[in-house]
Amino acid sequence: LYILAGYRRNGPTADCPACRGDRLEQIIAHGCGTRPTRYNRVGLLHNGNNAFTALIASLQRATRSIHMEYYIIRDDRIGRTIAEILIRKARAGLEVRVIYDAVGSWRLSRKTLRRMHDAGVETAAFEPVRFPWFTTRVTHRNHRKIVVTDGKVAYLGGINIAKYYLDGDYMGKWRDEHLRIEGEAVDDLQRLFAADWALEGGEPLSEGLYAAAPADDLPCSPLQIAWTREDRSRTTLTDLFAQLIEEARHTLRISSPYFLPPPALYEALLRAVRRGCRVLVMLPARSDVWLARRATDAYLGELLGAGVEIFRFRGGFLHAKRLIADERVASVGTANFDYRSLEYNTEATALLLDSATVRQAIRRFDEDLASCTPIDPEAWRRRSVHYRLGDRIARLFAPLL
Repeated sequence: LYILAGYRRNGPTADCPACRGDRLEQIIAHGCGTRPTRYNRVGLLHNGNNAFTALIASLQRATRSIHMEYYIIRDDRIGRTIAEILIRKARAGLEVRVIYDAVGSWRLSRKTLRRMHDAGVETAAFEPVRFPWFTTRVTHRNHRKIVVTDGKVAYLGGINIAKYYLDGDYMGKWRDEHLRIEGEAVDDLQRLFAADWALEGGEPLSEGLYAAAPADDLPCSPLQIAWTREDRSRTTLTDLFAQLIEEARHTLRISSPYFLPPPALYEALLRAVRRGCRVLVMLPARSDVWLARRATDAYLGELLGAGVEIFRFRGGFLHAKRLIADERVASVGTANFDYRSLEYNTEATALLLDSATVRQAIRRFDEDLASCTPIDPEAWRRRSVHYRLGDRIARLFAPLL
């Protein structure tokens, strides 16, 4: 009942051509207006080395336009390398635009921004925090990580521009997933960037001007782009993830650095186990947000008791955001499995519908399991009363985390 009527949702209209198809397609089509695209080439990029190598190559090959949108851009080794490429490209006459989140990218220096501006790079800061005039929108952050070059190649996933994706930090190596996309789906990400650019006060971008000519050699690899922002797409990813969980019949695989599921998703996980679906949840062994880790622990007891298999990743800091239902469909993108991503931030994800690509995602997930330690339900129940009480107090803050 909660999934059907308990939170904001406007059902798709019957005469909307974009809303025809299965339930997953309808949810995305109504919230975002995108349809499944058929001809694409999708590359799964594991970790920072692969993602930055591919991204830098695409930036260097760009001849017309570069559009970037990131939550975090650090003024470090990798950040300066990419900034230098953008500066060179802007001086060469390319249209270069960058949207960065004002909170996530607070370490991006004014000196670097000034050099970019002087070279012709256009930038926009998402929701700057201006003291002391706080508003409720200060909690709404742009958590997307999107790049589109020449309207031909796009990148989407969990990897920000920061050197700890290459070198690691006090939590170890950062384990993440990113996508390189060529084909019809790139147009949807280009339109998403154009809409975000206009919302930040930029000049309207003509869709046709940045669309690439169709390629003839692309394989059939269907996918659908979904996102959230402050319009009718606000609950799209919550609806989408709930539907993916409901449709899983054999195996459901989830990984997320932060695991604070809203009620609709929490109840859907319990129902999945009860109908005989194997549910595997992979979480980091360490967290960069202590309170979120304690709040997460408060969710695990009932899930473990119901039969959910929960694993702690010990090969570094797990930052990959994946949801894979059976061998049929997978979601890879920027959204964590928590309140903040699903109810406050602007996010984006790719729904992968090609069975070969989904199997690749499954193989990588299963490889990551080799670096995990399963949580023993019996040992979990034997934790001290004081520790369990601390978890439950932390859980009170879950909607804010």
